Amino acid sequence: MSNQQTRWAVPIPVILCDSQPLFRLGLKTVLEHQGQFRVVGEAGTAEELKALLNFHQAQLVLVDLTIVQTENYQLLRWLQSCSPKPKVVLIVPRQMSPADLISAIQWGVAGCLLRDSSPHLVLKALEAVLAGSFWVPTEITLGLISEIGAVPTPVHPLTERELQILSLIARGMSNKEIARQLHLSLQTVKGHISRLLRKLRVRNRVEAAKYAKVLLSNFTNVVTSSKAGGGAAGI
Repeated sequence: MSNQQTRWAVPIPVILCDSQPLFRLGLKTVLEHQGQFRVVGEAGTAEELKALLNFHQAQLVLVDLTIVQTENYQLLRWLQSCSPKPKVVLIVPRQMSPADLISAIQWGVAGCLLRDSSPHLVLKALEAVLAGSFWVPTEITLGLISEIGAVPTPVHPLTERELQILSLIARGMSNKEIARQLHLSLQTVKGHISRLLRKLRVRNRVEAAKYAKVLLSNFTNVVTSSKAGGGAAGI
C-alpha cells in the first residue's frame, strides 16, 4: 500500500452515490483515513450525482447498484459520456444476479465492490481499479458461472478467468487490450482464449462474442420475468 501512496502525489478525488447517509459516512471514513483518497462529493440519487459531476472532477465514482437499476442502467451510460470519464465501481450485494454483472460489464464499469467488504478489501479493490484491473468478487463470478447452463453448455465448465475474458471479448476488446486490462501477458491471454474457444465449441472470437450475446439474452429474459413477478431483491 505504501507504493501506491508514493505514486499518488495527491489524494484521489472520489464521489460517493448511495441512498443511505450512514453507509456513505462509513465509506468516506475508510477512504480518507490513510490520506489516499479524498471524497469531493456525496449523492443520494442519480440526479444528485449528475449535479455533482457538473462541478467536481472525480477519478472514481462509487455508486450503489440499486440507484443504477432504478434508471435501467442509463446512469452508467451517462457516466461513460462524461469528460474526463471517471472509473465507476458498483457497490453491490452478495446476491447480485449474473444479469446485473453482465450489464455492468457491458456499460464499462471498472469493478464491483461487495457492500459488506472489509475496509482493507475496499482499499485493495480501488487500488486495483486505479491500476487498470477489473475487480469483481469471487462470490459473484461463481454465481455467473453457475448460471451458464441457461445457454448451450460448454464441453467443459468455464473458469472464472475464461468467463472474464469472454465478457471482455463481448465488449470488443483486442487480445492486447485484454492483457493490459487483466495484467496478463499477451501469450497467457492467447492461451486462455484458445481453451475458451475449444470449450465453447466455436471457431473464432466472433463466434465467442455471439455466444456471449446469447448469454446476455438469456439473462435479460430472466431479469424481465423476475421484475414482472415482483421478485427482484433489494440491497
